[in-house]
Amino acid sequence: MVTATSSIFRDAAARSLVRPRTSTPPTIAVAPTIAIRPPTAAVPDTADGKLIAILDAPLAGGETALAGFQRKEHELGTLIATLSVTACQALHERLATPQHGDELAHKFARLTVERRTRLLNFLADARRRELLAASR
Repeated sequence: MVTATSSIFRDAAARSLVRPRTSTPPTIAVAPTIAIRPPTAAVPDTADGKLIAILDAPLAGGETALAGFQRKEHELGTLIATLSVTACQALHERLATPQHGDELAHKFARLTVERRTRLLNFLADARRRELLAASR
């Protein structure tokens, strides 16, 4: 005797587990490349150019990576200390939320989290430093 299988679905035969492809396959979005200067290109004599030059500078002969990046962090802090409050605020915004094509933000993001955090905090502290210097 043949028994029919029952389904809890009224139209089980009409339902399919696989939907027919109705659209084109999704395209792969390619992120824009970051504009990075060739190593032989001249660095502009601006604050950005000086910061990039510090980040690009090779480690000195015999210098350990730890000592070299401590030196770079110190040099970056020294240069940041010379910037105005508005320049520090603008630079903080750029480095905290990097955009595609921003060479300085890209190179800055390659620093360790601890170094980036210290330098971003130093940038954010520019107004307090200015007020302390004015009160002396």
